[in-house]
Amino acid sequence: MDVKCLGIVVAMTDEARTLTKRPLGIGQTVELREGVLVHLSGVGRKRAARAAQSLLNRGATALLSWGTAGGLVPGLAPGSLVLPKTVMGSDLSLFRVDSSWHERLRNRLEGRIDLRSETLIESPTVLMTPEEKRALAYRTGAVAVDMESAAVAFTAEQAGLPFVALRVVSDTLDQTLPSCVLSAYDTSGHLKMWKLLRGLVQHPEELLGSMRLTTSLRKARRTLTGIARSTEWDFLAPQ
Repeated sequence: MDVKCLGIVVAMTDEARTLTKRPLGIGQTVELREGVLVHLSGVGRKRAARAAQSLLNRGATALLSWGTAGGLVPGLAPGSLVLPKTVMGSDLSLFRVDSSWHERLRNRLEGRIDLRSETLIESPTVLMTPEEKRALAYRTGAVAVDMESAAVAFTAEQAGLPFVALRVVSDTLDQTLPSCVLSAYDTSGHLKMWKLLRGLVQHPEELLGSMRLTTSLRKARRTLTGIARSTEWDFLAPQ
């Protein structure tokens, strides 16, 4: 199938900034380059599904889920890439990515960054603790978790179009996510600094965890930016 337009679903503002510096609001789309559209969906399955459908309505003939993920197994460090061969929904439905597209990306990126190709699992909520992450990995065999890729995969499958996911680890198996940081983000992934400072005042014990997460997110964003450059901003989509 010839791809005339690649549609990229991005959940969070900071993730979108690894692709474009142009401001994006929830539900908005920008053209990254000719034939490549980026849509900021907001967090979660329903928003991602709406974004994927919006991209199809605008002529997208392939879909990519882009952003960060939580690591579920030892050895996945912040900045590691998960380029899954399969994406699993929270109901354990399984979606296979486009094999030739996946192979091209793997050949381009392998050796440049730490890369894993095992299953990426959907979670309807953020996994806060190592215990939650470990339990999900044990139950599903997945190596990483996000909240949007399964919805994008489902939309692509229903439309009969190629799909891949590119997700970089932002928090590792052993990290407990600070509640004050998570509550400071809005649904577009924009950090409200006043909420963060208020949360740290109320929960000073979360300061070190917040600093560690900030460092991890910075590493993840650097990897995402590097991947976009290495794949020449069209992500080797089928031609």
